[in-house]
Amino acid sequence: MTTTGFKVHYHQVDQMGVMHHAQYLYVLEQARIDWLQKQGVSYAALEESGILLPVVQISIDYKRPLRFDDTFFVQLKLDKAERSFVDFSYVLMDEHKQVLTTAFTRLVFVSAQSRRAIHCPEDLKHIFLSN
Repeated sequence: MTTTGFKVHYHQVDQMGVMHHAQYLYVLEQARIDWLQKQGVSYAALEESGILLPVVQISIDYKRPLRFDDTFFVQLKLDKAERSFVDFSYVLMDEHKQVLTTAFTRLVFVSAQSRRAIHCPEDLKHIFLSN
């Protein structure tokens, strides 16, 4: 599990002053990239080697709003690493550890060349299974 800190910027809020729902997708993606980096995996290097990881399923449960200038944290946990996909769960919390949002994503390993699902490469499988 990793934790990444964020701050809500003005361009991320809507007219009601809360973080727009689409902004959560960027936050989840950044948390995943941070998690990969902490495992010693560069997402850019994955893409350069011909491996893509598109999101094929996402679920977000908004419990409390985030507002401009709020500081919050995303806890990311690898839930499952299967032959051709990985599942992550997320908990977004404020500075007082109050749960604001929970989320789930499934990403599939895809060949950049064929654009078809592939098996998780062995070196990545080892990293994923050790978490």
